Formats: sequence, C-alpha cells, structure tokens
Amino acid sequence: MDGNSQPQQNSQSHVDSNEQGPYNPDLQANDSVSGVVGGCIEPGCFAKWREGREWLAVTTDGSVQCSACSDIRDLGPYTQERLHIDSAFINGIKAKSAKKLNDKISRHGKCQSHIKCIEILHRRRETAIEKAVDNSAALWRKHNEKTLKVTENCIRTAYMICQNNLSFKIQPQLVELQQLNGVNLGYMLTRLVVICSCLLEKKKKRTQLVDFIKNSSDKFSILIDESTMVSNKTCLIIYIRIPYEGEVCNFFLQLVELQSCTGSAICDTLLQSLYTRGISEDMLRTRLIGFATDGAAAMMGRYRGAATLLREKINPNLTVIHCMNHKLELAVHDAVKHITEASHFQMFIDSLYSFFSQSPKHMREFESAASDLGMHARRIGRVFDVRWLSSSCTSVTAFWQSYPALVKLFGVLMEDKSRSSVERAKCQGIHGKMTQWLFLVEMALVKDALETLQALSLFLQRRDATAVSASAEVDVALRTLRSMRQADGVNARGLKEEFESLHSFKGVNVSQPSDSDHRKAEVFCERLFVSLADNIERRLDDNGIISDAAVLNPSNWPSDEDERILYGDNKLLTIRKTLAVEAATSTILLKEFHQFKCHGTTGDNLRKVLITVSTLPVSTAECERGFSAMNCILTDERNRINVSTLNNLLFISINGPEVAYFPARRFAEMWIKEGRHAADDAPTGKQKKTTEVHHQGRLFS
Repeated sequence: MDGNSQPQQNSQSHVDSNEQGPYNPDLQANDSVSGVVGGCIEPGCFAKWREGREWLAVTTDGSVQCSACSDIRDLGPYTQERLHIDSAFINGIKAKSAKKLNDKISRHGKCQSHIKCIEILHRRRETAIEKAVDNSAALWRKHNEKTLKVTENCIRTAYMICQNNLSFKIQPQLVELQQLNGVNLGYMLTRLVVICSCLLEKKKKRTQLVDFIKNSSDKFSILIDESTMVSNKTCLIIYIRIPYEGEVCNFFLQLVELQSCTGSAICDTLLQSLYTRGISEDMLRTRLIGFATDGAAAMMGRYRGAATLLREKINPNLTVIHCMNHKLELAVHDAVKHITEASHFQMFIDSLYSFFSQSPKHMREFESAASDLGMHARRIGRVFDVRWLSSSCTSVTAFWQSYPALVKLFGVLMEDKSRSSVERAKCQGIHGKMTQWLFLVEMALVKDALETLQALSLFLQRRDATAVSASAEVDVALRTLRSMRQADGVNARGLKEEFESLHSFKGVNVSQPSDSDHRKAEVFCERLFVSLADNIERRLDDNGIISDAAVLNPSNWPSDEDERILYGDNKLLTIRKTLAVEAATSTILLKEFHQFKCHGTTGDNLRKVLITVSTLPVSTAECERGFSAMNCILTDERNRINVSTLNNLLFISINGPEVAYFPARRFAEMWIKEGRHAADDAPTGKQKKTTEVHHQGRLFS
C-alpha cells in the first residue's frame, strides 16, 4: 500500500477521534516540527490538528505518522477479520492539499484498528503502573519485614483477645508470656493494640459488610431483639440475613442503645441505625422481605408495635415473622398451664431445685450418695420456666439419671434424727412421691415429650433452618406427639418393661400401682400429648408464607405422581408475588417447578425462589446468641464498657474469622502506613517496671 492509499475501514466503526481520550505524551514523536508537514501544511496548522489527536507525529522527512500504530505495528492476538493496521500511517503519509490530508487523518482516527492500538497502549501503561506499584509494595514489605512480623504478632494477639471475649487486662500478660517463649512482640504495643485493633475492625470490616449488602442484588431480612445489659442499659441488637456465595448467612450489624422501649422508639432506632450505615430507604423498600422478632407487645403490637410501624413506613407487604422458638415455648406453657398434673410435676421439680440450690450441705450429701452408688450427681434445674425447652429437658434428664441417688438421699434424710421434724417430714414426702409408680410414669411421659420438643427447638435454632425445612420438622414433631397417645415412647416403655419384670426401677423398690393409678396415667398421657400437639399446631400454623413454603420441600409432596405434578403451584406463585422475586414468567417458573417434582432438577428461576425463601428467618436464636456473647464481654468487672466499644467487640467476636484465618499481616501493613507506631519502635514514656518475685514465691522459683 502506498502513501496515498486509504486505510481499510470496519463497517461498524463510527467512533470520533475526539472521544478517544487523552493520549500518552510519552508516545509522541518529533514534538518540534520544522518545515512543511505532510507535503502541504505549515507546522503551526499541524499543531492545531494535534489538539485532541496526540497520536499524530511527523517523521524526519516531514510525513505524517500515527505514533500509536507505529508502536504496535502488529495486532497479534487482537487480530480479527477485516481488521489490520494501515501501513501508510506507520511509514508516514503526504497529500497534495490540506483537505485531503485532514480527511485521511480523520478516517484513520475512526478506524477500528487504530482504536484497538490506542486501547492496547493504554492497557500497557496501566499494567506498567500496576507492576510498578506492586514492585514498590514488595520492596517496602521486604525492607520492613521484621517490623511487619512483630506488629503482626501483636495484632494477632489482640484479635485473639477480642475473638474470645477476654478482658483487655490479659494482653500484657499474654505478650510477656509469648516473649518468654521466644516470640518477638516488641515493647511499644503491649497495651494499646487491643483498642486500636477494634478501631481497625470498625473502619474496615463493618464497611466491608455494608458494601457487600449494598452491592448485592439479593433480598435480605432483618432480625432484632431487645435486652438489658449488666450496666442497666437497654439495647437493641440487629442482624442481617442475606445470601453469601450461595449460602444464607446471619451477619451481626450493630448493637445500639435504646432510649425508650416503645414500638415507635424501636422502629425509629432501627431505621436510623440502618440509614447511618448506608442502607437507604429505597434499598429497604425494594430488597427487605422479612422482619423477625419475638412476641413482645413493643415488637409485634397490632397498632403501635415496631413491626406494624415498619410496614407503614417501608413496605405494607413486609413479611413479619414471630420467632418460632418463642411460639413453641408459649405453646408448651399453654399446655402445662391447663394440665393440673403437669403443673404439679413442675412444682415438684422446682422444689427439688430449691432444696439443693439453696443449701450447699444438701448438695454435698447428694454427691456423697451418688458416689456410694458409683454415679455422678447431676444438678437438678427448673422445668417449664423462662428458659427454652432444652433446659427443661436437661433438668428432667438429670433427675432421671440421678434417680437412685435421690431416693437413697431422701431415704436417709427422713430418718436423720438430727434434723428438724419439718425437714424430716418434707424429705419423707419427697421420698414417698419418688417411689410411686404413677409419678415415675408421669416423669417418663414428660421426658418423652420434652425430648421430642427439644429436637424441634434445637433444629429451629440452627443457622441453616429455613421456612422450607422448618415445616417438615414441625410436622414430624406433631406426628410423634400424637402417636405417643397410643404407643409408649422410649422412656415410658423402658420404665414399664423394667417394672413388670423386676417390680423396681433402677434398683429402687416402687409401690404397686392400683387401678386408679393406671386410669390416671392413661388420662395424663392423653391430655399431655393432645394438648401439646394442639397448642403447637395452633401457635406455629400462621397460614402465611412460612406455611406456604412447605410445598417446596420434597418430603411434603404427595406420593401419587398425577397428584404431585400440580401440587403447590398456586402457593408457589403466591410466594413469588409476596416476596417480589425477579424470576421469569409464571409459565416458566411453574415448568421448572414441575421438572423439580418429576426429576429433581432445579432451574435458575426456581433456584432464585428457593434462595429468597431461605432468606426469611424462622427464629431469632441468632439474636439470643448475640446477647450471650454480649454477656461474656460485659461482665460485672467490665460493666463500664460503653456501647460503641461493646459494639465493635461484638462485631469481631460474632462476624470475625477464626484466629488462624485472620489476615493479621494486612492489618499490620495498614497500621504502619497510617503513621502509627510499629511494635518494635523504641518505647516512650515511663520505663516499664521489672517483674519482681514475691518473697514467698522464692521458695518455688
């Protein structure tokens, strides 16, 4: 191709040269031009042409050249059909008139091959800058390797203290211990690094969580609960439930102090906290689908509860979930309250709890009796109190396992003449009660019921419990309770079989039951299991989206294939509409649902529905775990920690990775680059006092 040939054009190239952005001045050639340029124009005119087209250059013979194309010359892997570099602008061109020269330059500026060359050069420059930055960072790390290592050790130690809810006071001792073991931690950051580490977490990690929530397109739910701290302050704990890498996670967001415990104050505090963190009102309107809390009036009140006000301000269709664990507790309490025998059983166990918890002497005697029988004395607790069902099941199990030792103890105490007549009479009454066949049967029935309910309660407390799986677990528990009306459970069956063969239980002689005792046992069994099943079904069946989600669980599908194919279609469409899932048309969604029921394959649209439904929480157990972590941090000795510091410590303790996976090196680099003291800097201030051995310790030193 000669100097006057036209560059080949791509039919889709319509990019103006002025839109290509500034060109790298390092790539320009022959900036000072003398003589005629391009065979037809003066240097001053050419200088104006170069404005916005810095890739224009002049060769030694005065020809006009494209410095970008000259530098690239060959597109290599970027070569495409009908795309090649014009050799005329590599070697230089001339024209007879300024108009023809300008036309050639304009066409070349719009040519796809020229634009590709510009992109390649920009990419090269960016890569060179990145490599320079990486090389500079690598040199800095190499130069400061010792300092980084020492500071990293200090920050990792501080993180371990925060992660395990330990007191700040332990840090100097831990630093000294590691130094004695040969680990270099310097002398500068032996006391301050814990609080500074918290500040780093506050600035980096919390921002990272909020950025993830803001940048994600997934729906999310909010879990809140209210409690009183040791310092007598009322606080609100906030969790965000959102999918992360295909798995739904509960992230602790914030602990905030409440100025009032009314529904409006809770709602305003929640919204203000979210807005402050960067979660806008528009985001809440479009992506918030669930709000879970306990059943307190301030939370769930019909007119002025926090959930009601949140619906009014954010989304009228917001799904409000009353914690299923709390509803399960309420159902059990309703059943116990209406069964006289269950109430009497509760009072008896509570009297045993008081007998041992209020007297260390009684507890020592219990342990002695258990030791004589080769048993371990298990502590008796309360049943059906404010704690969750697991504690009631643990108390009944402790009584069941320690039964022989308890009978022996009270048998000895009721004959002990050194005790008052009132105490001996009380012990005699307890001993007589425990050796009755009817009492043991009631105990076995209650234990069977509590073990079934404990399994349900523990499942609902799991982080991976969802509305889809919860319905199946509730159904299993209800079926189990109703079946135990007719067939004995494991404990009741074991008790009756042992008594029929040995006329005793665990080596203890038990009184023979009368016909009246058998009738009372049957009545108690009927009332207990029917009342529990009915109350649980009434409490947990909300006729809402949690119940509708049961159709997505294969265990709930009909066994008949013809009946199964259309099962749950209407409820699936209701779920999609209620949660505003951005799926395809209803026809495509139902088709994927039918394929899921027939072949077990999950389409993209159905998968979106499943993940969105899983985002709805079924329990606020995560909030209770947060309060447990708070109580581990805010002890009686540390009750002056303010809410903001407690908030940061909770964020590390709950959301932070294990110590082995904590990126201490990255935080050490950030720490030093912010201009702070490194761990191996020379200490300032008063010299640390040397540790002296106490006089009595010299005997062992």
